Amino acid sequence: MRDVIIVGGGPGGLLLGHFLEEHGIDYQLFERGKIAQSWRLMRHGMKLLSPAVPGVDWTSLTLKYPLWALHGVQRPFPTREDFLCYIDAFAREHLLRIVENTSVARAAVAPGGFSVETSAGQVSCRFLVVATGSLSSPAYPDIPGIASNPYVIHSSDFVHCMTYSGRRVLIIGGGNSAAEIAIELAGTAEVTLCTRSPLRYFSGTGELEDIRGSSESTLKECLRFRIIALRESDPAVGVSGRRVRFESGEEEEFDRILCATGYRPAWIPVDGGDVRADEDGYPVISRTGESSVPGLYFCGSLARFNRRCAFIHGFRNYVEKVFWDIADRL
Repeated sequence: MRDVIIVGGGPGGLLLGHFLEEHGIDYQLFERGKIAQSWRLMRHGMKLLSPAVPGVDWTSLTLKYPLWALHGVQRPFPTREDFLCYIDAFAREHLLRIVENTSVARAAVAPGGFSVETSAGQVSCRFLVVATGSLSSPAYPDIPGIASNPYVIHSSDFVHCMTYSGRRVLIIGGGNSAAEIAIELAGTAEVTLCTRSPLRYFSGTGELEDIRGSSESTLKECLRFRIIALRESDPAVGVSGRRVRFESGEEEEFDRILCATGYRPAWIPVDGGDVRADEDGYPVISRTGESSVPGLYFCGSLARFNRRCAFIHGFRNYVEKVFWDIADRL
């Protein structure tokens, strides 16, 4: 029986594995694909929203091994490719015990801990930590006609702007993903951005989830020059094929309808234990990350210690709390 099994090889799982490795605690980490598989599926060239420079580092897993120290990293905002190189190097150089290309289907409460079902067989552990991230289940808006519509895609499936060349594209959403994709398509496609409420910008609110970084200034300019059309506070209320009806009563046809509407949290089923969730679907956890099932912890962006835990720099410090709570009980 292992002391700890970690499910998920993204930033949260890797950082917890690093702490366990440093203190000689027996553990095993399972990742469904390569290290940080979810990050590998994100769109190429995507810039991170948090800076990574000496003195203002909101992105590195540890300040002893910073992202900005790697040669060639773009500053102040690294790219997805920069971050993938970094966490891959982090895992290899710290000799983390990762089993790649091995998915975890479910777990069950067992005497003394948990039984975990992986694609490579059954394993057992005293403590189980789920660090699979909160981007596993794309969320679509509850609009009639969206489901099973061949003209509708989620932002997670957006690949390359040239696919949309000359097309009329509606982007539903008012967050950073919607802004980034609208900017990428600007000048290539005929883009309309549709929101439920007024656009919110970081410069005015100070809230990290609002549109920020280079996206803020670029989007404002594109809207000002009408390169991007905006239906602000005029949400789509019905879709029929390519035709979209808006709350204002107006209707338009689009070649593609792209939903930048976020994700719903999801995690592996745990037989024999009732994992309580809050109103947003996130697991209810203690101040140290333990769920309503004793011995079952959540860390990374799936563990919402506070609102800022949706970001790397938000959950970095809380992973250490998870570690110390487990270490104190071993």
